[in-house]
Amino acid sequence: MKILIIGAGVIGVTSAYCLRQRGYDVAVLDREEEPGRDTSFANGSLLTPSMSDPWNAPGCWRILLASLGRSDSPMQLRLKALPTLGRWGPAFLLNSRRSVYQQNTLNNLRLARYSMEVMTSLRDGTDVEYGRSARGTLRLFRDPAALERAVAAALHLQSAGLSFQALTATKTIELEPALAPIATQLAGAIHYPMDETGDAFRFCLGLAEQSRKEGAEFHFRTKVVALEVRAGRVSAVLTRTERLTADRYIIAAGSYSTPLLKAVGIQLPVRPVKGYSVTLAYPVTSRSLRIPVVDDDFHAVVVPIRGAIRVAGTAEFAGFDRTLNSDRTHNLLRLLHKVLPEERFDLASAMPWSGLRPMSVDGLPIIGPTPLPNLWVNTGHGHLGWTMAAGSAQLLTDLIAARPPAMDPSPFAFARFR
Repeated sequence: MKILIIGAGVIGVTSAYCLRQRGYDVAVLDREEEPGRDTSFANGSLLTPSMSDPWNAPGCWRILLASLGRSDSPMQLRLKALPTLGRWGPAFLLNSRRSVYQQNTLNNLRLARYSMEVMTSLRDGTDVEYGRSARGTLRLFRDPAALERAVAAALHLQSAGLSFQALTATKTIELEPALAPIATQLAGAIHYPMDETGDAFRFCLGLAEQSRKEGAEFHFRTKVVALEVRAGRVSAVLTRTERLTADRYIIAAGSYSTPLLKAVGIQLPVRPVKGYSVTLAYPVTSRSLRIPVVDDDFHAVVVPIRGAIRVAGTAEFAGFDRTLNSDRTHNLLRLLHKVLPEERFDLASAMPWSGLRPMSVDGLPIIGPTPLPNLWVNTGHGHLGWTMAAGSAQLLTDLIAARPPAMDPSPFAFARFR
């Protein structure tokens, strides 16, 4: 069976690898010059089962309303994006009901944990090197009440496999001495030991090369113009210069999956949510930050990655606009200073970036067949694409191969929206 995948980000590349491992004839198309050049390029670098909660948490509507006209809000709604949200926006808010939100968090956690298991097998079976670090993440709290609520939420997820340790401010500094300058500001922290760090871009490059060696084809600088549909099935993918055929087609194009499917009459409830990062040079010393920090007050992360440090975060509903907003990047740099106030960073080395996270309307990824029987999707992972990539790819592969998957696929099926 020949399978054609559209998209060579972390989701598309892992899908290609898993399918090739099952013996399928796989080809991947991407408009960029190499794998991982879009949303996977400079993301938050964290694999975080601990962050399985969807962004449409109960009460998120208040944050969105308050964000209008403010550049410092962690979640921002831009007025120009309203026409693109249509019915998706109200449905996004409807899925923020507490019972729905809690169930979706559990489903995400199960997939995230499974993905970490698949990732271990993938590392053992390849030579792919991506700067992995397994020190967990440290979520900081300045408000004792916020810490108490977070511990209660973690306890609720403990039975589903979330491991964590609540720390006092003193124990936080013992675990991560680089935070000593802000010790008096902290109410405490939660350490999530199962979380990991890694460079998603390097992973994409390495795994694509591994897949290529094993027979997968990759076609870059190849923009898909349309899907050709005949007799209720996809008959070809049309690029600017070619008509490419396969037995099955997989859309793993992140946020751009939505317009591709809309053109063939399929309404995919996924919208782009812009995130930002800034990466700076960061020589490793005995005082350097070793454990990635999640700052609960500022809704952003500070991550050490091999000779550099990356601060990432914010969620901006701005349609497909990838323009770098200097106010947003300056906010991230201010956060970096608040977390590491005594470090002196070379701002000339700063590399700002933005990417469009594909956010599904209920905060769960969409994995499996669409109403067109030979057209499948693997997208909608939001802020958890890097975390869920390996597990999503294996789940997709098992479904295509008609093998019993290791976990229940129904929460992630496209059919849930019918």
